[in-house]
Amino acid sequence: MTSAEAATALFKTIPPPITPSQLGEYGIEVAESQVPHIAREILSLNLYWVLAAIDAHILSKYRALITEDLFESIQAQWWPSGQLGTGTWVEYQPELTQRRERYAHLVDQEGINPTGICAETAGLIEDLGLIESGDREKLLVLLIDYAPAAEYGRLLDQSG
Repeated sequence: MTSAEAATALFKTIPPPITPSQLGEYGIEVAESQVPHIAREILSLNLYWVLAAIDAHILSKYRALITEDLFESIQAQWWPSGQLGTGTWVEYQPELTQRRERYAHLVDQEGINPTGICAETAGLIEDLGLIESGDREKLLVLLIDYAPAAEYGRLLDQSG
């Protein structure tokens, strides 16, 4: 599998930005204006796992190529729709870096597992006022479904 093919496969594995109806399937009702913010937090969580999988499974000389191709797909296919909130991809980068550093600390320093990272993300989304406190457990279930951490590593293992 080439770097471009790996990036495409990863992009297809990441769930697209969540919709109000998908949130509703989990019993989470939010204002439509909140959905892009939630979608962006879910994307940040997924990108943490994807980039960790790339680091763990891909030779260093190919990592940047895969990451660049993946980011280009996200920018081209999801960002313009507004489903991930306002602002540009460039403006999003500090937020993504902050989330990645926080999740990496929790995994590497505190030994938190993927479910724990999903719980951290649910707590963050609640703290930001994007969901009601009673919806945190529902959001945790959604995050476990929508951030398939193990899938990214398996996909890259299969790519050879």
